[in-house]
Amino acid sequence: MDTVKECVDYFKDPELVARFQRSFGVVRYSSSDNGVTVPSLDNGESKTSNGNALRKSNDVNHTITNKFWYYLFLFGTYLGDEIGYAIVIPFLIWNIDSAVARKMVLVWAAIMYIGQSIKDIVQWPRPECPPVIRLQTKWSIEYGMPSTHAMISIALPFSVLYFISNRYQINFSIGIIVVFLWCMLISLSRLYLGMHTVLDVIAGLVLATILLIPFVPLADVLDRYLMYNEWTPLILIVVTVCLVIIYPTSDQWTPTKGDTTIILGTFAGILTGGWLIVTLDIQDDYRVMNPMNNPISWPSIYDLGLIVIRSGLGYCCIVLLFLIIKYTLCVVDKILIKSGMRIFDDALNRHIPLLDITYKYLTFYLVSFNIIVLIPMLQKLLSMSRQSFYHEAK
Repeated sequence: MDTVKECVDYFKDPELVARFQRSFGVVRYSSSDNGVTVPSLDNGESKTSNGNALRKSNDVNHTITNKFWYYLFLFGTYLGDEIGYAIVIPFLIWNIDSAVARKMVLVWAAIMYIGQSIKDIVQWPRPECPPVIRLQTKWSIEYGMPSTHAMISIALPFSVLYFISNRYQINFSIGIIVVFLWCMLISLSRLYLGMHTVLDVIAGLVLATILLIPFVPLADVLDRYLMYNEWTPLILIVVTVCLVIIYPTSDQWTPTKGDTTIILGTFAGILTGGWLIVTLDIQDDYRVMNPMNNPISWPSIYDLGLIVIRSGLGYCCIVLLFLIIKYTLCVVDKILIKSGMRIFDDALNRHIPLLDITYKYLTFYLVSFNIIVLIPMLQKLLSMSRQSFYHEAK
């Protein structure tokens, strides 16, 4: 037992993270060091330039001596947050396989809900700063155990690999290498940015691996059931709303409940949209399910151009949908204020929790619904749709 406690204490030590950061060129510098202060472009911080080093004044003065690692790990952490989801999920639907995307979303929602809930139950703080240098402030007020970035770094690519390998001929060894690199990049980025201890990352990877064993095959079965059940929209709304209501909340406010609501809204919207296009016979299941009959070939130049145009159109539509919904909610706010309702929390400088959660759920439900329904219809109208999309009911 003492050995286990020693291991936990060792991997929880923030000095491990600080050493990792120093090995990749993130070092603290003295405030007496002379540099030229220049305006910052983010978070109201100031940056200091001295030679080739990029400097920042945050809670700890530090120098980034290797820009390559900084931008690589910044890119890696974006793969595991909202920006990554907003790019990967629609791209899978429009250009690869919507059935694979639906099943991946099922796995993603389940694993993220469990991971986020554990964070607010365990309530372990993020690594101390100093000695750790915090290069990102977005999730600083969240708890750290386990790292949901680490969980998603293995859950998303592995589930996609599994579902694709069940439908197409693929080189599995290449797929495993991609999954490994994806996982390593996101997980190490959390250490580099000072957002998690080594123990947080290890716990996230282990927990996700354990959860994948039941959830991946279950997602395959559950997706087929939901696509052909007449009560699917109601089931999805009731289940996701109940999950939001019972989500464990801590005494201290953190954004995890709001983020989890976004995930559940996205999950419900994607699956409801998938159900609708199957119910309307826009998608059928005539496609041969034997992977040996479905080889993957490299796209031609024309196909690549079509993918770029199709994706560009889709992402522009997503932005437009967000703007329309945001404008609509602003109108709703004005109506509620005129009616005398209190809708803002002055302490948090945002909507009151109930309204904030409701807005987030509705926004991402509607946008996700249209990612799989309205946008593919528009792509078809403009003769840039993917023909196999219409045979992916299961």
